[in-house]
Amino acid sequence: MIEKSGVFRHEIKYYINRMQAVELTQLFKSMMEIDPNGDDTGTYWVRSLYFDTLSNKDYYEKVIGHSIRKKIRLRIYNFSEETVKLEIKNKYNNYIFKETTNITRKDAERLIKGDSSVLLRYNDNVAYKVFAFMHQEIYRPVIVIDYEREAYMYSFQNIRVTIDKNLRTTSNYFYFFYKNAPMIPTFNDQIFVLEIKYDNMLPFFLQKALSQLEVQRSEISKYCIGRSLSG
Repeated sequence: MIEKSGVFRHEIKYYINRMQAVELTQLFKSMMEIDPNGDDTGTYWVRSLYFDTLSNKDYYEKVIGHSIRKKIRLRIYNFSEETVKLEIKNKYNNYIFKETTNITRKDAERLIKGDSSVLLRYNDNVAYKVFAFMHQEIYRPVIVIDYEREAYMYSFQNIRVTIDKNLRTTSNYFYFFYKNAPMIPTFNDQIFVLEIKYDNMLPFFLQKALSQLEVQRSEISKYCIGRSLSG
């Protein structure tokens, strides 16, 4: 669950099928470290609640393909309520830049209900920035996305690789903290999402694996996929 925040990184994404996911898992287990925050296979659940403006500014900037854009979200792991991440995910051309802070569940619930003033109690630049966005541009919660994530790390070159499956969504954002929330599957169970985050260059074994699988890079957005399904 540990992801590097506060620095510019490359992020590339691919759609892969179940067989490709199995092959990559074998490779990653032999060459990389399993994320210690997951289970024995490095797997855990990720759930995010996304905010957007009344005009859906962030959604349309992604759909149109603006080179500079952002997403604002709350995030929890394994349905835990102990720590709620408040995050701005920025996109600058070919780089991503995450700004993250932690807030309490109580304050997250107030934020979901429209009370952004709770962020002012945190002595934190990210909280202040999100408050400014929400106050000036009238952000409100729009959708919940969750999925099962298998994560690996290659510390030598600060590389993080994830395989996401069982993507689900609901437009009822009050279900954010409800583990057994009724969710709609976004893909069939044969479609997975491979994501690779890195600073400078990919190691040869990753370049070779991608080449052999003959996968095509895609501009995948779980947020936009969920919005398109929820209407």
